[in-house]
Amino acid sequence: MLAAWAAALAVSGCGAAVLSPNGTHAAPGPVASSSGPESYTVSSPVSTLVVNGGAGTITVTGTSAATVTVTEQAYYSNSAKPPSTTHVDQDGTLTLGYTCPLQLTCGVSYAVSVPRQVAVLVTDREGAITLTSLAGPLRAQTVGGVITGTALASRSATFKSTAGEITAAFTTVPASVSAATTAGPITLTLPPGAAYRVHAHTYIGSSTVSVRQSAAASSVISASSDVGSVTVSPG
Repeated sequence: MLAAWAAALAVSGCGAAVLSPNGTHAAPGPVASSSGPESYTVSSPVSTLVVNGGAGTITVTGTSAATVTVTEQAYYSNSAKPPSTTHVDQDGTLTLGYTCPLQLTCGVSYAVSVPRQVAVLVTDREGAITLTSLAGPLRAQTVGGVITGTALASRSATFKSTAGEITAAFTTVPASVSAATTAGPITLTLPPGAAYRVHAHTYIGSSTVSVRQSAAASSVISASSDVGSVTVSPG
């Protein structure tokens, strides 16, 4: 699984999407076209989901269903050259991605529903990443955009943004969480009552840790922002 994750870190796609100030995908600009959303279902067993985004939002939601459902929304400025999307299901790993002909605006937004225990690796360049109700291992990385995780029960999670806020709330005690951004605040919400080994750091901004801490705790939390506040609190 880790080998598949490492191989997927190269982001597919090119071009630029239209973004709102908070890093989410905004409506296409006046020169952009938008095809209708394309949806499909993957019924074969999937243990790992890899999304190689480029420009556009990525939303992954955990469900009780046994299948994976994908909805793709493409944006592009050259109506004759829409993005070319791909999905490859091999040995339990479903990999989503796209390529774009060179043009002013080109991107694809993804909305994916997966079984909750599926491992999820998401990379993006421009756009928000939203992860909801997931219980498998998580990795989310974006260059410019916010990362939001809600109702997470994952034992391990890694979040990284070059410029953007990171917010993640857990319903069960994780074994390890790593959150890092160059510019933007970090807010981690953890189950109350448990003890955590917390490493929180910021160069410019405040750092607030209000969960119970212990050097012997098995749950390790790391949060680092070069410019922005860091908050680790019980939920």
